[in-house]
Amino acid sequence: MKKFYAFIAVLLILTAAASADVSVKKLADGQVEVTFFYGNPRASEVTIAGDFTDWQNGALPMTKTDKGWTFVKTVPAGTVMKYKFISDGNWTADIKAPDTVDDGFGGKNGLVDVDALAAAAAPAADTADASPAKKANIKFMTWTVAGTQAKFRTQGAYDSAKKGMDFDNATLGLKSYNKLTGNILPDMPFYVEIALAETELENGYAGNTKLLYLAQKDNFGNDTVSIEEGLKNAFTGLFTNPVSYLGKASDNTDSDDAGPGTNPYLGHLKFGIDSSYVNWYTGFNYAKPDVRQAVIWKTVDGNWDAGYQHVGGFNSFSLGSKLQHIFGEDITLDAGFAPNKSADRKGKKYGYWGWAGVKYEDLAVDFQTNGMYDGDYIFYKPVEHDFIIGAKDKFGGLSVAAQGLVTTHQMSSAQINANGASNQADYFGYSTDVFYRTNTFDGIQNIAAEAKVGYEDPDKFFGVTADYRMRGAQASMLFLRENHDDGTFDLSKTLGELNSQNIGLSGYITPVEPLTLSLDATAEMPLEKLRSDSDLVTGYTSDSAWTDWYEKRCGKDMMPLFGIDGGAEFTATPKASYKLSENMSISAYGKVYYSAYDWEDGVDDEDANKYAASDSAFLFKKAGATFAVKDVNSLIKGIDVYYGLDNSNSVRLFNTLVGDIKLPSDITASAAIGIKTVKSTDAAEDYNKDTNNPFAFAIGVSKKLSKLQKPTVYTQFVFNMDPYKNFGDGQDNLALTDANVSARWDKGAEVGDKDAVDWYDGYAALRLGIRWDF
Repeated sequence: MKKFYAFIAVLLILTAAASADVSVKKLADGQVEVTFFYGNPRASEVTIAGDFTDWQNGALPMTKTDKGWTFVKTVPAGTVMKYKFISDGNWTADIKAPDTVDDGFGGKNGLVDVDALAAAAAPAADTADASPAKKANIKFMTWTVAGTQAKFRTQGAYDSAKKGMDFDNATLGLKSYNKLTGNILPDMPFYVEIALAETELENGYAGNTKLLYLAQKDNFGNDTVSIEEGLKNAFTGLFTNPVSYLGKASDNTDSDDAGPGTNPYLGHLKFGIDSSYVNWYTGFNYAKPDVRQAVIWKTVDGNWDAGYQHVGGFNSFSLGSKLQHIFGEDITLDAGFAPNKSADRKGKKYGYWGWAGVKYEDLAVDFQTNGMYDGDYIFYKPVEHDFIIGAKDKFGGLSVAAQGLVTTHQMSSAQINANGASNQADYFGYSTDVFYRTNTFDGIQNIAAEAKVGYEDPDKFFGVTADYRMRGAQASMLFLRENHDDGTFDLSKTLGELNSQNIGLSGYITPVEPLTLSLDATAEMPLEKLRSDSDLVTGYTSDSAWTDWYEKRCGKDMMPLFGIDGGAEFTATPKASYKLSENMSISAYGKVYYSAYDWEDGVDDEDANKYAASDSAFLFKKAGATFAVKDVNSLIKGIDVYYGLDNSNSVRLFNTLVGDIKLPSDITASAAIGIKTVKSTDAAEDYNKDTNNPFAFAIGVSKKLSKLQKPTVYTQFVFNMDPYKNFGDGQDNLALTDANVSARWDKGAEVGDKDAVDWYDGYAALRLGIRWDF
């Protein structure tokens, strides 16, 4: 009843982060003990992730106490740490962090400067007021990766059956994003990022022109860039104009793109004013708005650009700290409005998002509305409006949540197409997957919804969550990214595929303390019977956004449920983990699919339900096993081994064994082997088995230096496979999904999603690089 009165008194609003604190203590040996505290005892599981854990890749568990969760780490004096909490799977900023920095994706990272915190703590003990006034504080941060690579062909360019090791090219690369953030003045936060250089090492990205060749050969083995010419260019560029050379800058006269077009350029620009009553900030270029996730969905994406064509931008006005708690400290209000010229991410279309919500204890209620306009002014010539409402609560171990969306379209597909291809791209190319729409409300086609119910035993013996999600064929949401260029599908992953409904059941049980068993299962069904010859389906499949950009490039990642009368596709992912000792654990998982759709008349169900990777309605897609051990002895700090079976490719089966060993002095050695076997599927019948590269391997070493802001240096050799992340993503780290080598996204290629068995097939490379992240 008390919760109900709080809801009536305030009507609306958002989830606020639980309180947290960081304290430091100098130790006798000169080290500093840092204690993190997260004050939400109702959370079921909390980990801490930061630059000292390789973020989520090595997130560390926090220890539960009566008042919350703690984590203690001993570090050398002079250490600076960036971090976030992960509470029950959700990234959570520390609102009581000693300091914060913009994370570049619409959120904040906590920042701990242990020396500054220790110095501040000493006099604070002798003063009545331990809360110093805010001061101007500007920090420099960078994500910079520099490297060089020699690439080789392991099979002929024209005759793939011919094996060998022929030099292909050598490149020099630099990806450098340099940031200034903090407070220009007290209560005036800002974030500026300069994209100094974005030159890649890899020409595997089709159409990539940002390459600095030290040497290059064509498919016939002839020099297109001789080693002499390449080295001369590199020496001259680095000796005379290094920034322009490494950024591959030009005068932009040959570019049709709006804005600077070449590096260096202003990437992010974001600044504002925080006050007790109103907070305001504005963003330009690649600046990201604050992420909104009040109930289940992200309703404003951390990947949404203010205007990537270097025009447009956004404003955001929200309640200040006093108004957030005007009804008392137990009730948190959140309301705001964000008028913008960012509704298409390009910076060409006007729009807005506005929100209001309330949180009392575990109860949260939230409302958001979005709009997009085609006119020369905001609120003029509307294109789309979204209305989103949701609520969640927790009753002991029981949690419930529901969220719904109603989309209204004021411009139909025909009206949008009449504006021409450039305008059409503003709507379809980078912002939505709804390629057909009418300007009337078509009932369930314009609606999406999701409901979740979960229960977790207080002793964590078991937990279970049931989920139902549905999405109509015209249900879209602005400010969630759906992008064929880099394979970002936030919109369809959030709402589901068009014209779909999904029932999900996940749970775990710990029958004995070292053993945990879990299962994730789904059943996806069509929401409506939409025949292939209907206006909606023919309009969708004939639209150039689908035919030119998405159908081939993204067919594996997004496929509307059209032409299906009933039935379902079932998936199941069972997992098991066993803790052999305090420092040693093993785990295993599998992923299976079964297609049982009832297709429309004229379609053979048996053929249509077959997976190309199995020639059957059943597909054992992936499996994997992991072994991990920490603190083996004084020489070996940790060992991780991953076995993966990848059956997702229609032609070849991929078995991989990947491992890394952590050694003293922050050294990590890694190695991988892969076996590629040709299948007996229909798709493999036309495949020339002589072109298969049955054996693949990789080896690498990295070390984190103790000087020069602690960069990581690394070297690698890869042969017919690449288990490491892409150059700009932190290439010294393994690219794994569970225990399998990750698939990749090939920008500009006809098919974007590239299976791991195909990535780097027919190539080898020797690399040397260095990465800074501070």
